[in-house]
Amino acid sequence: MKNFTFPGFARFYRSLLRFNRDMESAQALELTYDIYTAIYDSFRHKNPHIYAVEYNKIFIREMLLKSDVKPYRTEIQLYRAMEAVLQNTNVRIIRTESLENIMLMLFLMGDIELRFYKAFNMEICDKRTTYSLCVKNLDPKQNEPGLCLCLMNDWLDVISA
Repeated sequence: MKNFTFPGFARFYRSLLRFNRDMESAQALELTYDIYTAIYDSFRHKNPHIYAVEYNKIFIREMLLKSDVKPYRTEIQLYRAMEAVLQNTNVRIIRTESLENIMLMLFLMGDIELRFYKAFNMEICDKRTTYSLCVKNLDPKQNEPGLCLCLMNDWLDVISA
């Protein structure tokens, strides 16, 4: 169970806007805040002995809007971040509002999968994609590829070295 960083949440927020063109800023802010609270509640439930500060909605929104981090470079990075959220959320203990937004996130993941399949005629986690090169986290590794597909077999060897 992880407790993610503010830059990670800001990157997640900006990526929601970048890769979901129908999503407005207010909806992305609300979704990101509810995901933050779901992860915080899950983290506190699993680790009651570890001190963690809970920030309020106004503070989180201001931090997301003021942040200058860039969004993820690919849909795959956003998808992997969403997987990290799901892995670090205990749906049995979170608030109803957060659960509703987790359901929205599942819908968005399905939409990403569908758009990816239509664009590339393959599943997002196919071995020909960069899925396995991207970490399941809100904070991507610095050397993650900026492409969705592995174009050369040699490139895989260079990246994983």
